[in-house]
Amino acid sequence: MSPNLIKVNGTYGAKIGNIQVFTMDGAINAYKTFLNVCHGDKLTLEGSVVLSEVEEDMIRIGFTAEELEKLEIEFLKNL
Repeated sequence: MSPNLIKVNGTYGAKIGNIQVFTMDGAINAYKTFLNVCHGDKLTLEGSVVLSEVEEDMIRIGFTAEELEKLEIEFLKNL
């Protein structure tokens, strides 16, 4: 079994927002997709709520808040 696979409660895969992912790399890509969509021209209240829910999903599968913050900072530097 690959250490990159996501297994939650005996089932492979997890939802990040509304995107089904099966690997940690897939989860990171889904998170980056949500960062791109939610930030758009400007982060709105609605976008902030969506990102918060997506971050909860990411933490549930094993990411830390610090890791997510690093990903978001990297994303914002590239805007």
